[in-house]
Amino acid sequence: MSSPYFFVRHTWIQRVDVEKLAKDLGSSFEVVSSDRAEPGPTSIVGRETRETFLVKGDTLRVYLSSIKATFFQKERKPFTQNDLRLRERIFAIYPHSRSTPFPWGFMQEPRFEVEAATK
Repeated sequence: MSSPYFFVRHTWIQRVDVEKLAKDLGSSFEVVSSDRAEPGPTSIVGRETRETFLVKGDTLRVYLSSIKATFFQKERKPFTQNDLRLRERIFAIYPHSRSTPFPWGFMQEPRFEVEAATK
């Protein structure tokens, strides 16, 4: 069996207002404050990478920070239509699949299945 879905998207230069984004996403998805946002020893150096919110689709989860979005599944399952909507919205805000505009660090999105639509 293949691994659960995991993928990271980045903004490069533009910073995302994660408070506003979380509020906007809250109308369609469950959004919770992340315990991963607690400041630690890297709170000054890595504060922009601190994941402050967790957005939950049906099988897809996304940690949000001001410069990256980390997509993951706890176990590999087909994406639902709701998961696809979440993925599309976050991809539009975090448009890059590598952490730098320089030509290294390429990461391809893993393949995923989509749940069959019911009539």
